[in-house]
Parts: sequence; structure tokens; C-alpha cells
Amino acid sequence: MSEYSVAEEVRIPVPYGHIAGKAWGDPGSKPILGLHGWLDNAATHDEIAKRLPSGYRFVCIDQPGHGLSSHYPPGMHYKLSDGFTFIRIVLEHLKWDKCDIIGHSLGGGIGCWYSAFFPEQIDKVVSIDLVSFGAMSLQKHVSTSRKSILESLKVSKKLESGNLPSYTYEDACGRAFMANNIINGLGSITKESVETLMSRGLVPAPDKPGEFTWSHDLRLRIPTTFNLVQEVAEEYASKVKCPHLLIKATDSTKYMTDENFERLVKVYRNHNPNFVYRELEGGHHIHLNTPDKVSPLINKFLTKDFPSPDPENIQFDMI
Repeated sequence: MSEYSVAEEVRIPVPYGHIAGKAWGDPGSKPILGLHGWLDNAATHDEIAKRLPSGYRFVCIDQPGHGLSSHYPPGMHYKLSDGFTFIRIVLEHLKWDKCDIIGHSLGGGIGCWYSAFFPEQIDKVVSIDLVSFGAMSLQKHVSTSRKSILESLKVSKKLESGNLPSYTYEDACGRAFMANNIINGLGSITKESVETLMSRGLVPAPDKPGEFTWSHDLRLRIPTTFNLVQEVAEEYASKVKCPHLLIKATDSTKYMTDENFERLVKVYRNHNPNFVYRELEGGHHIHLNTPDKVSPLINKFLTKDFPSPDPENIQFDMI
């Protein structure tokens, strides 16, 4: 039986409850932290975990308000910077001095930026289908902040009413399937991949036998109040110095303009000789839909020895 055949549940205490997750492999093996995308959960890496090379401890976490992790207390709201504090808490709890990160979408962006903040803690980072957090035209910032505040009040009132949506299991999976394909492009996710995510994405609806509601906190759907400009995104990208694999799904959106995407890839290449960019045919959840395409690339990257670059003889794209 493979060392990754069976996952164990993880619970990490925090002041407002707990952070939940799944773990595979021997606790004494080389550590990898798995991060998921927006409104997904730790099950996003189930297929990647089964295909890892021997000798790793893979801990995939439900980010705050996602999956089986606790929701924030009433009156509180989620913000992007929470993701970096959350990683720090997790690494301290696990007593990991250094680790690799495999992140999908939002999780890839958080992993990249965290490696820029704390390069001494991250050996390698893999980002699946997100080059970076995207910039927004400066002219749209004020109107977007207004929309965020109004939506925040709307969602808070809905939560206070206790009138949460509920569905049959089949209906919930169907809605998640349609929403993913609308937001992330047709072919983003298969029905089988949706069911994998729903293993942690649904909970029984209170007082409604046979029905389910979303496990994630509805406040996660509130748009970000403050956004980036391109120069900020590029500055953070320039500080990612560890070996960095970016896998882009060809059938998925870039979540930004083509120009900004190319500028960010260029920043990575110009500042990190151990940056590797690869495109694979598939949709946004390519790692779940077709793991046999993605895993060999990730495994080769994880097991490759990247020497410290020689400034006089730098080589790029080393796998």
C-alpha cells in the first residue's frame, strides 16, 4: 500500500476555532504545504497527493472560512493578508522550519507572495493556473470599494437572518459545476472533480433532513475592498527567489489582461533563474481533472536539485 493511500484529518487550534486539513505521508518526511483556490478546500490536492514521489509529508489545509475550517466570528470579514498570517500560524504549529508549497489558483498566489515575504521558510513553490494576484485599472478602484462595502452589509444581513441556501446533494453538485464553468471558463472542472471538492464543500443543512448547504463562509464572496495596481504585483513577483514552477492551463482565463500576464512572467524570468513556466492543455482545475498530466511535471520539479545560481553563468527554465 502506498504511503499516500490514506489521508488523516488535521486540526490546528486558533482563537476563533480551528483550521482543518488533510495529511498524507510520514510526519518525519520532507514537508509540503498544500493550498487551495477560492471557495475550494483541501480536497483539491487529493489526486496530486496519490501521485507524489516517496518521502514527503503533504499537509493540505482548508483556509479560514473554507471547507471544514472554522468561520470567523460574527462581524468580522476576510481579507487577502489573512492568508499569509494563516500560513505562518500553520508552519509554527507543525514546527516546520522550511517546506515546499503547492498551491492552486488563489493558493498559488498566496504561496508565491509568502515565499517573497519569508524566503528563509520556503524551499520551492508550485503555482497551478495563477501567475499572480491580478491588477485592476486605477479608475475602477473607488467604485469597486463601494460595491464591496454594500455587498458586505448585504451578506451580513443574510447571515443574521439564518436563511441559508440548502439543496439536495445532486443539486448542490450541479450548481457548483455550473458556477465553476461560468467563472473559470468552460471545461474548468469535471463532475467527478466537483464531487471530490464537495467531500469538504458541503455540510448537512440545519433542520432540513436530506439537504445540504455550503461549508464555506458566505462572507468569502464579498469582493475585495482594496485592489492592486500592476506595479505592486510586479514588485512582489520580483521578490520570489526560490525555485518556482508555474503551470498554466491553456483553456483557462488568465484572470488579468494578456499584457499584464506577460509582464509578470517576464518579471519572474528576469529576477529568478530557477523560474520554470509550463503550459498544459486543460481547464482551471487541471490538477484534479487530469492529474496524470500535471503530477509528472510537479514531481520532476520537486525532486530536482536546483543549485544556487552562478551570477556569471545564469541558466533559466531548468526542467
